Amino acid sequence: MIDLNSTFFVQILNFVVLLLVLKKFAWGPLTKTLQERSNKIANTIQQADEDRAKASELKKDYEGQLTDARRKAQEIMDAATKRSEEEHQLSVENTRHEIEQMKKAAQAQIQRDRDLAAKQLKGEMVAMSLAAASKLLAKQMDDEANARLVNDFISELEKDKIGDLPC
Repeated sequence: MIDLNSTFFVQILNFVVLLLVLKKFAWGPLTKTLQERSNKIANTIQQADEDRAKASELKKDYEGQLTDARRKAQEIMDAATKRSEEEHQLSVENTRHEIEQMKKAAQAQIQRDRDLAAKQLKGEMVAMSLAAASKLLAKQMDDEANARLVNDFISELEKDKIGDLPC
């Protein structure tokens, strides 16, 4: 059986005192430390959630700004392209206008040269006609000699003709 002696009660008393001392000095601070750690972990998780929400909001904000920047850049590029095309078109029109002006000036110069050549040719024809007439008048020959003289004169004119103009 069980022997109950005085050491048994002292051991139980020692055990109870030990439990009370442990509760006061070990269990209390231990539970307090565990509670503080649990609170700290909860606060850290809550802070991480808040930071994640802020980061998500900042990301959306930055994505919006990036979209606006891309849109603005595209608008700038479109405007530059349009301005470049307009300048190119203006340059082409100016070049066409200059070519047209040069063409008109060249045509006017050609007409002046043609008129001058016609005047010179007319003057030469008059001089040649007068020379031929004076030859005909000076020789007063028969019809056959006159025809031969005119044919010889026309042959000389064809040899000396200028360009494609008929004599």
